[in-house]
Amino acid sequence: MYAGHLDPDGPDAPRQRPNMARLVFLDAHTRDLYADWAAKAQGVVATLRMASGRHPDDPLLAALIGELTVKSPEFAAMWADHRVKTGGDAIYEMRHPLVGTMRVTQQTLRTADDQAVVVATTEPGSPSHSAMTLLVHSVVTGRASAQGPRRDAPTRK
Repeated sequence: MYAGHLDPDGPDAPRQRPNMARLVFLDAHTRDLYADWAAKAQGVVATLRMASGRHPDDPLLAALIGELTVKSPEFAAMWADHRVKTGGDAIYEMRHPLVGTMRVTQQTLRTADDQAVVVATTEPGSPSHSAMTLLVHSVVTGRASAQGPRRDAPTRK
């Protein structure tokens, strides 16, 4: 999670790569995506705490935690709470600017070399599944970037 590489053409410098912790705490757009931002943020902090226990000497992880502590009062308060995430699925309600509100289940899968793959799924046949299908189709066909974000996207549950 902390060294995740979201863009295959992204920067080679690890400190310049996007990661979920920075996005959740320091990016207003990402904050707006979660209907219950506090629950998502607490999950991110708990996962970081677990990673820091597994990798106590990782300088990049220590730098990330320091950066977030300085730049985000919310992170600093949640980090001081000392909660640890042990695993399992997380369910979030997301507000996507193109397709509206979706209820997604986030699962984190770990590889043998301790890399994390995060997958978001929706319940088959649900309005959220329809919204996710529309979102995937719009990305594949290039409509998402051509249209830009919609502030009036319909709300789906």
